[in-house]
Amino acid sequence: MIHTKLHKPKINISTDKNYKAVKKMVQESYLNTVCAEARCPNIYECWNRKTATLMILGDTCTRACGFCSVKTGKPTWNDPLEPLRVAQAVKKMGLRHVVITSVDRDDLKGDYGASIWADTIKQTKKVNPECTVEVLTPDFKGYEPALKIVFDAKPDIFSHNVECVERISKAVRAQANWKRSLGVLEKSIQYGLRTKTGIMVGLGEKTKEVKRTMKQVVDLGVQIFTIGQYLQPTKNHLKVQEYVSKEQFEAYKEYGYSIGFKVVESGPLVRSSYHADEQARMVFNNG
Repeated sequence: MIHTKLHKPKINISTDKNYKAVKKMVQESYLNTVCAEARCPNIYECWNRKTATLMILGDTCTRACGFCSVKTGKPTWNDPLEPLRVAQAVKKMGLRHVVITSVDRDDLKGDYGASIWADTIKQTKKVNPECTVEVLTPDFKGYEPALKIVFDAKPDIFSHNVECVERISKAVRAQANWKRSLGVLEKSIQYGLRTKTGIMVGLGEKTKEVKRTMKQVVDLGVQIFTIGQYLQPTKNHLKVQEYVSKEQFEAYKEYGYSIGFKVVESGPLVRSSYHADEQARMVFNNG
């Protein structure tokens, strides 16, 4: 693998009027964003572009993945009006494409929060008929009735991340299951949805494992693939094993296109929702 252990990616920090406007709108709408909760390095760029990834079902996750800085614990969320507030916030922002994600809610027995997901998608589309909706969902424990509830709401893009290569998956996200995540993607594709997934690198994977992962998911029918550098959010999280070079990220992108992905976003600061609006346009234009 082409890499360097010396150079951490530089994060561009600038806060213009758009950044401040998005921050104010999020706060006034009592919404959570994965941009802030997960300490995304692109928050300044994205909010300056008036794009944000809204996070539903509260700010407390029932899982404790080794890479994620979203807080873990026993959720107390109870907000049946959240879907409408999300829809109204999207309208206020004037978005043409929105990404919605959530914490894992394994405590919500029955559908693990899928009904709230579906209501949020439907409300957002109803209030914003010109806005396309991308969802980045948990695995709902692979429970098919829950997945069908979300699928039936017909998001324009369905995304669920495998997060890393299979060999290190259990160390990276102990309460998840790599093959179950693959199954979620497969069910989305079988339903007929445009489907997206992504991984982090720098966690000790090998180049051949990354390529094998890419081939596995493109063979399922996944259209969009993202690859970004893992950055340790706090000292309590998994350590970075290496900083992958820009040349290697470019090589992954070229390989991804060569095996059939419609869109590959690959770079040190790439995250699941990075330039999601541009990715969506590329996929929609390509049919």
